[in-house]
Amino acid sequence: MFSLPKLYYGYFLKRYKRFFVDIDYKGTVLTAHNPNTGSMRNLLKEGREVAFSKSDNPKRKLKYTLESFRVDNCWVYTNTIKVNKIVENALRDGEITELNGFREIIREYTILNSKIDFNLDINGQENLVEVKSVSLFDETHAMFPDAVTTRGQRHLRTLRESVEMGYKAYVLYIIQSDRKKFRCADEIDSRYCEIFEEIKKAGVNVLLYRNVMDIGRNVCYLERLD
Repeated sequence: MFSLPKLYYGYFLKRYKRFFVDIDYKGTVLTAHNPNTGSMRNLLKEGREVAFSKSDNPKRKLKYTLESFRVDNCWVYTNTIKVNKIVENALRDGEITELNGFREIIREYTILNSKIDFNLDINGQENLVEVKSVSLFDETHAMFPDAVTTRGQRHLRTLRESVEMGYKAYVLYIIQSDRKKFRCADEIDSRYCEIFEEIKKAGVNVLLYRNVMDIGRNVCYLERLD
């Protein structure tokens, strides 16, 4: 379980220069840092409710950080900087059952000129885990990616090659919406989806977990998407 910072609530106005968003907070326009580098194409609707946090660090240029969008009754978490920490907490809490029993976690493990998010030692077997945060969705499915990602393609190829080297490999998709199904967004990045199908045949494991943002308790936790 991951403890969220104190959250404030306002309404999205606009995004610009990729990392900036304007928020209407009780009639005042605040500029917040947007950590998410994706397109966020289905979220950026003017007037949509958002959650943001505040930093007291005087060295920061922007004291506010965009954390989440409310879509219907679901809070879609968009602070991608924190997603790996959420996953690490979930690993330590045993929320990701397929990866229980590890003795050690190595973060940002370097292999084949790529950095993979985690390497877990489970009974002497090295398990590589690459995390992808999924905030794109349609009426029925969560989807990834939300933009062409050559970096994401490289990560998948690295996982495939690591299996040939004796590692176990996983790509862990963290679903930020409340959709119950997942698909690869072929209409956005067809090459990524081709590689996605190839790695499954090569023995890379695909894990789907939903990040539940519990506003009442001010925490996030993961639950398996069946």
